[in-house]
Amino acid sequence: MTTSPFHGLYPVLYAFHHQDGRIDQAAMQRQVEHVIASGAHGIMVLGLITEVQKHTTQERLALVEMVSDLIQKRVPLMVTIGEQSAQEQTRFAKQACAAGADLIILQPPNQLEEDEEALIRFFGHSIDALSCPVGIQHNPFNLAFNLSLDGLVRLYKNHPNLQMIKAEGTAVETQALIDKTNGQLATFCGHGGIEFMSNLRAGISGLIPAPDVLAAQVRLYDLYRQNTPEAHAQAEALHEALLPIIVFMIRTINQALCYGKRFYARRAGITLLGEKEPMQAVTPFGMSEMERLLQCLDDIEKRFGILPRA
Repeated sequence: MTTSPFHGLYPVLYAFHHQDGRIDQAAMQRQVEHVIASGAHGIMVLGLITEVQKHTTQERLALVEMVSDLIQKRVPLMVTIGEQSAQEQTRFAKQACAAGADLIILQPPNQLEEDEEALIRFFGHSIDALSCPVGIQHNPFNLAFNLSLDGLVRLYKNHPNLQMIKAEGTAVETQALIDKTNGQLATFCGHGGIEFMSNLRAGISGLIPAPDVLAAQVRLYDLYRQNTPEAHAQAEALHEALLPIIVFMIRTINQALCYGKRFYARRAGITLLGEKEPMQAVTPFGMSEMERLLQCLDDIEKRFGILPRA
Protein backbone atom coordinates (compact mmCIF):
# COMPACT_ATOMS: atom_id res chain seq x y z
CA MET A 1 0.00 0.00 0.00
CA THR A 2 1.08 3.60 -0.61
CA THR A 3 2.47 5.72 2.21
CA SER A 4 -0.09 8.45 1.41
CA PRO A 5 -1.90 9.96 4.43
CA PHE A 6 -5.15 9.12 2.62
CA HIS A 7 -6.10 5.51 3.28
CA GLY A 8 -8.92 3.39 4.67
CA LEU A 9 -12.69 3.75 4.37
CA TYR A 10 -14.09 7.06 3.10
CA PRO A 11 -17.88 6.57 2.84
CA VAL A 12 -19.81 8.74 0.38
CA LEU A 13 -22.58 10.51 2.27
CA TYR A 14 -26.20 10.20 1.22
CA ALA A 15 -28.11 13.47 0.80
CA PHE A 16 -31.14 13.56 3.10
CA HIS A 17 -33.89 16.07 2.29
CA HIS A 18 -36.96 17.76 3.68
CA GLN A 19 -40.23 17.44 1.75
CA ASP A 20 -39.50 20.73 -0.06
CA GLY A 21 -36.13 19.44 -1.30
CA ARG A 22 -33.94 21.31 1.17
CA ILE A 23 -31.12 19.38 2.83
CA ASP A 24 -32.11 17.94 6.20
CA GLN A 25 -29.24 19.14 8.39
CA ALA A 26 -30.29 17.06 11.41
CA ALA A 27 -30.21 13.90 9.28
CA MET A 28 -26.85 14.86 7.80
CA GLN A 29 -25.47 15.42 11.30
CA ARG A 30 -26.74 12.01 12.38
CA GLN A 31 -25.10 10.45 9.31
CA VAL A 32 -21.73 12.12 9.98
CA GLU A 33 -21.75 11.01 13.61
CA HIS A 34 -22.79 7.47 12.66
CA VAL A 35 -20.08 6.94 10.04
CA ILE A 36 -17.38 8.33 12.33
CA ALA A 37 -18.59 6.04 15.13
CA SER A 38 -18.52 3.16 12.62
CA GLY A 39 -14.79 3.68 12.11
CA ALA A 40 -14.63 5.80 8.94
CA HIS A 41 -11.08 6.99 8.27
CA GLY A 42 -12.49 9.93 6.31
CA ILE A 43 -15.66 11.13 4.59
CA MET A 44 -16.48 11.91 0.96
CA VAL A 45 -19.32 14.08 -0.31
CA LEU A 46 -20.78 15.06 -3.71
CA GLY A 47 -20.50 11.61 -5.26
CA LEU A 48 -23.28 9.97 -7.28
CA ILE A 49 -24.65 8.61 -3.99
CA THR A 50 -25.03 12.24 -2.82
CA GLU A 51 -27.40 12.80 -5.80
CA VAL A 52 -25.01 15.49 -6.92
CA GLN A 53 -26.65 15.94 -10.33
CA LYS A 54 -29.95 16.92 -8.69
CA HIS A 55 -28.43 19.93 -6.88
CA THR A 56 -27.46 23.37 -8.11
CA THR A 57 -23.91 24.64 -7.76
CA GLN A 58 -25.01 26.76 -4.79
CA GLU A 59 -26.67 23.76 -3.14
CA ARG A 60 -23.58 21.63 -3.64
CA LEU A 61 -21.31 24.24 -2.08
CA ALA A 62 -23.72 24.69 0.84
CA LEU A 63 -23.64 20.92 1.37
CA VAL A 64 -19.82 20.91 1.42
CA GLU A 65 -19.84 23.74 3.96
CA MET A 66 -22.43 21.96 6.10
CA VAL A 67 -20.59 18.63 6.12
CA SER A 68 -17.25 20.31 6.85
CA ASP A 69 -18.79 22.13 9.82
CA LEU A 70 -20.29 18.86 11.08
CA ILE A 71 -17.00 16.96 10.78
CA GLN A 72 -14.99 19.62 12.61
CA LYS A 73 -11.72 18.19 11.25
CA ARG A 74 -12.13 14.92 13.15
CA VAL A 75 -11.47 13.02 9.91
CA PRO A 76 -10.33 14.20 6.45
CA LEU A 77 -12.96 15.35 3.94
CA MET A 78 -12.82 14.49 0.23
CA VAL A 79 -15.05 16.43 -2.19
CA THR A 80 -15.87 15.36 -5.76
CA ILE A 81 -16.01 18.19 -8.31
CA GLY A 82 -18.17 17.53 -11.37
CA GLU A 83 -18.44 20.99 -12.94
CA GLN A 84 -18.37 20.85 -16.73
CA SER A 85 -15.50 23.20 -17.61
CA ALA A 86 -11.96 23.41 -16.28
CA GLN A 87 -12.60 26.98 -15.15
CA GLU A 88 -15.78 26.01 -13.28
CA GLN A 89 -14.07 23.00 -11.69
CA THR A 90 -11.19 25.14 -10.50
CA ARG A 91 -13.52 27.79 -9.07
CA PHE A 92 -15.67 25.27 -7.21
CA ALA A 93 -12.62 23.33 -6.01
CA LYS A 94 -11.08 26.47 -4.51
CA GLN A 95 -14.38 27.21 -2.75
CA ALA A 96 -14.54 23.65 -1.42
CA CYS A 97 -10.95 23.88 -0.13
CA ALA A 98 -11.77 27.18 1.58
CA ALA A 99 -14.77 25.44 3.18
CA GLY A 100 -12.54 22.72 4.65
CA ALA A 101 -12.01 20.03 1.99
CA ASP A 102 -8.74 18.13 2.49
CA LEU A 103 -8.64 16.54 -0.97
CA ILE A 104 -10.44 17.38 -4.22
CA ILE A 105 -11.53 14.62 -6.64
CA LEU A 106 -11.97 15.88 -10.20
CA GLN A 107 -14.56 14.15 -12.36
CA PRO A 108 -14.41 14.01 -16.19
CA PRO A 109 -16.95 16.20 -18.03
CA ASN A 110 -20.04 14.62 -19.58
CA GLN A 111 -19.10 15.81 -23.06
CA LEU A 112 -15.73 16.01 -24.76
CA GLU A 113 -15.33 16.86 -28.42
CA GLU A 114 -11.59 16.12 -28.67
CA ASP A 115 -9.28 13.23 -27.77
CA GLU A 116 -7.50 12.11 -24.61
CA GLU A 117 -5.04 14.97 -24.87
CA ALA A 118 -7.93 17.37 -24.30
CA LEU A 119 -8.96 15.53 -21.14
CA ILE A 120 -5.37 15.57 -19.86
CA ARG A 121 -5.27 19.36 -20.42
CA PHE A 122 -8.72 19.67 -18.79
CA PHE A 123 -7.53 18.00 -15.59
CA GLY A 124 -4.05 19.55 -15.66
CA HIS A 125 -5.50 23.08 -15.66
CA SER A 126 -7.30 22.48 -12.35
CA ILE A 127 -4.54 20.40 -10.72
CA ASP A 128 -1.97 23.15 -11.28
CA ALA A 129 -4.34 25.86 -10.04
CA LEU A 130 -5.01 24.17 -6.68
CA SER A 131 -2.82 24.10 -3.59
CA CYS A 132 -4.67 21.28 -1.83
CA PRO A 133 -4.12 17.60 -2.79
CA VAL A 134 -6.05 16.51 -5.90
CA GLY A 135 -7.46 13.19 -7.08
CA ILE A 136 -9.05 12.00 -10.35
CA GLN A 137 -12.16 9.84 -10.67
CA HIS A 138 -11.74 6.96 -13.13
CA ASN A 139 -15.06 5.14 -13.53
CA PRO A 140 -15.50 3.44 -16.93
CA PHE A 141 -18.76 1.83 -15.73
CA ASN A 142 -20.69 5.02 -14.87
CA LEU A 143 -18.93 7.98 -16.53
CA ALA A 144 -18.98 8.84 -20.23
CA PHE A 145 -15.29 9.77 -20.48
CA ASN A 146 -12.20 8.45 -18.72
CA LEU A 147 -8.47 8.56 -19.23
CA SER A 148 -6.61 5.43 -20.24
CA LEU A 149 -4.16 4.00 -17.71
CA ASP A 150 -1.29 5.50 -19.67
CA GLY A 151 -3.09 8.86 -19.65
CA LEU A 152 -3.52 8.68 -15.87
CA VAL A 153 0.16 7.83 -15.46
CA ARG A 154 1.20 10.78 -17.65
CA LEU A 155 -1.01 13.11 -15.63
CA TYR A 156 0.50 11.79 -12.39
CA LYS A 157 4.08 12.19 -13.60
CA ASN A 158 3.53 15.71 -14.95
CA HIS A 159 1.49 17.14 -12.06
CA PRO A 160 2.97 16.48 -8.58
CA ASN A 161 -0.19 17.70 -6.87
CA LEU A 162 -2.11 14.69 -8.25
CA GLN A 163 -2.00 12.46 -5.18
CA MET A 164 -4.98 10.12 -5.51
CA ILE A 165 -7.03 8.12 -8.01
CA LYS A 166 -10.57 6.95 -7.36
CA ALA A 167 -10.09 3.82 -9.46
CA GLU A 168 -13.45 2.26 -10.27
CA GLY A 169 -12.52 -0.05 -13.09
CA THR A 170 -11.92 -3.75 -12.49
CA ALA A 171 -9.48 -4.94 -9.83
CA VAL A 172 -7.22 -6.22 -12.63
CA GLU A 173 -7.10 -2.75 -14.21
CA THR A 174 -6.53 -1.14 -10.81
CA GLN A 175 -3.57 -3.44 -10.09
CA ALA A 176 -2.06 -2.45 -13.43
CA LEU A 177 -2.40 1.24 -12.52
CA ILE A 178 -0.77 0.67 -9.13
CA ASP A 179 2.08 -1.16 -10.86
CA LYS A 180 2.53 1.63 -13.42
CA THR A 181 2.77 4.25 -10.64
CA ASN A 182 5.08 2.09 -8.50
CA GLY A 183 2.55 2.12 -5.66
CA GLN A 184 3.25 5.80 -4.97
CA LEU A 185 -0.21 7.10 -5.90
CA ALA A 186 -3.01 6.66 -3.36
CA THR A 187 -5.58 4.45 -5.10
CA PHE A 188 -9.12 3.94 -3.81
CA CYS A 189 -11.67 1.52 -5.25
CA GLY A 190 -15.45 1.99 -5.27
CA HIS A 191 -18.65 0.28 -6.47
CA GLY A 192 -19.63 -0.50 -2.91
CA GLY A 193 -16.60 -2.74 -2.41
CA ILE A 194 -17.88 -5.49 -4.69
CA GLU A 195 -14.23 -6.43 -5.45
CA PHE A 196 -12.84 -5.23 -2.12
CA MET A 197 -10.69 -8.28 -1.37
CA SER A 198 -9.27 -8.43 -4.92
CA ASN A 199 -8.52 -4.71 -4.76
CA LEU A 200 -6.80 -5.09 -1.39
CA ARG A 201 -4.59 -7.81 -2.87
CA ALA A 202 -3.92 -5.44 -5.79
CA GLY A 203 -2.49 -2.91 -3.31
CA ILE A 204 -5.18 -0.23 -3.00
CA SER A 205 -5.07 2.44 -0.30
CA GLY A 206 -8.74 2.16 0.58
CA LEU A 207 -12.39 2.08 -0.41
CA ILE A 208 -14.99 4.78 -1.10
CA PRO A 209 -18.36 3.03 -0.59
CA ALA A 210 -21.85 4.06 0.36
CA PRO A 211 -22.09 3.78 4.17
CA ASP A 212 -24.56 0.84 4.09
CA VAL A 213 -22.24 -1.81 5.61
CA LEU A 214 -19.45 0.50 6.74
CA ALA A 215 -18.65 -0.98 10.17
CA ALA A 216 -18.28 -4.45 8.66
CA GLN A 217 -16.05 -3.14 5.86
CA VAL A 218 -13.88 -1.28 8.37
CA ARG A 219 -13.45 -4.59 10.21
CA LEU A 220 -12.57 -6.30 6.91
CA TYR A 221 -9.95 -3.63 6.15
CA ASP A 222 -8.43 -3.95 9.62
CA LEU A 223 -8.31 -7.74 9.35
CA TYR A 224 -6.57 -7.57 5.99
CA ARG A 225 -3.96 -5.14 7.32
CA GLN A 226 -3.09 -7.56 10.15
CA ASN A 227 -1.42 -9.55 7.36
CA THR A 228 -1.72 -13.01 8.87
CA PRO A 229 -3.25 -16.09 7.22
CA GLU A 230 -5.90 -16.29 9.95
CA ALA A 231 -6.90 -12.63 9.62
CA HIS A 232 -6.97 -12.86 5.82
CA ALA A 233 -9.24 -15.91 6.03
CA GLN A 234 -11.60 -14.00 8.33
CA ALA A 235 -11.58 -11.04 5.93
CA GLU A 236 -12.45 -13.34 3.01
CA ALA A 237 -15.31 -14.90 4.99
CA LEU A 238 -16.65 -11.47 5.97
CA HIS A 239 -16.50 -10.23 2.38
CA GLU A 240 -18.29 -13.33 1.14
CA ALA A 241 -21.04 -12.79 3.72
CA LEU A 242 -21.47 -9.11 2.75
CA LEU A 243 -21.56 -9.64 -1.03
CA PRO A 244 -25.32 -10.33 -1.40
CA ILE A 245 -26.08 -7.03 0.37
CA ILE A 246 -23.54 -5.07 -1.68
CA VAL A 247 -24.69 -6.56 -4.99
CA PHE A 248 -28.36 -5.79 -4.29
CA MET A 249 -27.61 -2.17 -3.43
CA ILE A 250 -25.04 -1.38 -6.12
CA ARG A 251 -26.63 -2.89 -9.25
CA THR A 252 -27.59 0.63 -10.37
CA ILE A 253 -27.17 4.09 -8.86
CA ASN A 254 -30.96 4.51 -8.88
CA GLN A 255 -31.39 1.31 -6.89
CA ALA A 256 -28.75 2.42 -4.42
CA LEU A 257 -30.58 5.71 -3.92
CA CYS A 258 -33.93 3.97 -3.58
CA TYR A 259 -33.13 1.01 -1.31
CA GLY A 260 -29.57 1.72 -0.16
CA LYS A 261 -30.58 5.05 1.33
CA ARG A 262 -33.55 3.45 3.12
CA PHE A 263 -31.37 0.56 4.28
CA TYR A 264 -28.78 2.93 5.71
CA ALA A 265 -31.38 5.26 7.25
CA ARG A 266 -32.82 2.35 9.20
CA ARG A 267 -29.37 1.38 10.41
CA ALA A 268 -28.46 4.93 11.44
CA GLY A 269 -31.81 5.85 13.00
CA ILE A 270 -32.63 8.50 10.38
CA THR A 271 -36.21 9.31 9.35
CA LEU A 272 -36.67 10.02 5.63
CA LEU A 273 -38.68 13.24 5.43
CA GLY A 274 -38.58 13.79 1.68
CA GLU A 275 -36.91 12.90 -1.62
CA LYS A 276 -35.20 14.90 -4.34
CA GLU A 277 -36.99 13.93 -7.55
CA PRO A 278 -36.72 12.07 -9.80
CA MET A 279 -36.47 8.91 -7.70
CA GLN A 280 -36.96 5.22 -8.43
CA ALA A 281 -40.25 4.06 -6.93
CA VAL A 282 -40.14 1.46 -4.18
CA THR A 283 -41.95 -1.85 -4.68
CA PRO A 284 -43.27 -4.36 -2.14
CA PHE A 285 -40.74 -6.93 -3.36
CA GLY A 286 -37.87 -4.44 -3.17
CA MET A 287 -38.80 -3.50 0.38
CA SER A 288 -39.11 -7.15 1.41
CA GLU A 289 -35.63 -7.84 0.03
CA MET A 290 -34.29 -4.79 1.87
CA GLU A 291 -35.83 -6.05 5.14
CA ARG A 292 -34.32 -9.50 4.59
CA LEU A 293 -30.88 -7.98 3.97
CA LEU A 294 -31.14 -5.83 7.08
CA GLN A 295 -31.59 -9.01 9.09
CA CYS A 296 -28.68 -10.59 7.20
CA LEU A 297 -26.42 -7.71 8.22
CA ASP A 298 -27.50 -8.04 11.85
CA ASP A 299 -26.60 -11.73 11.69
CA ILE A 300 -23.23 -10.99 10.04
CA GLU A 301 -22.31 -8.44 12.68
CA LYS A 302 -23.18 -10.89 15.47
CA ARG A 303 -21.19 -13.65 13.76
CA PHE A 304 -18.06 -11.49 13.42
CA GLY A 305 -18.42 -9.67 16.74
CA ILE A 306 -18.98 -6.24 15.18
CA LEU A 307 -20.52 -4.06 17.88
CA PRO A 308 -23.58 -1.85 17.21
CA ARG A 309 -22.62 1.74 16.41
CA ALA A 310 -23.95 4.85 18.12
